Amino acid sequence: MVFASITTVTLGGGYVIVPVMGHAIVKRGWMTEDHYYDTFAKAQAYPGPMALSTALLVSIELCGFRGAIAALAGVILPPFLVIVLVSKLLMTYGTLPAIQRFLNGAGAVVPGIVAAMVWKNTKRRAWNAQRIVELAILTALLILFPAASLPILLGGIVIMYLLEGVWKR
Repeated sequence: MVFASITTVTLGGGYVIVPVMGHAIVKRGWMTEDHYYDTFAKAQAYPGPMALSTALLVSIELCGFRGAIAALAGVILPPFLVIVLVSKLLMTYGTLPAIQRFLNGAGAVVPGIVAAMVWKNTKRRAWNAQRIVELAILTALLILFPAASLPILLGGIVIMYLLEGVWKR
């Protein structure tokens, strides 16, 4: 029910839903924040939507197989139904100025929520000059060559792990 209530009203996809889920789970005392974000990190290794993978891993840990089934329904059904309803409403009333203002405002909130999640995850990482330089180079490459972003990102991750592994020895 917690996941269903979150996915019903949250706009912006996984990067917005995941921190809201984390806040709800930590607030209820079901997991610590560190444990939740460790589970979120594991969920990123699975294919598919981040919010769904995270919800499934969390619910399996907390409630087993039945929890996973409930999480699956809670994450998938509400947005599906909301999208059907909202698309009908937007087709009918989408040109109204109030609706346009709402959509513009909702879109403006997403970067802030994503930044908050990035901040929480970066606080937990041990930073040194090497990691900062590696990340700055990777970021610059991603900005300069957006058409090749996936191979650059994957290659950069592999290179960063290799460099850290070699330098740690």
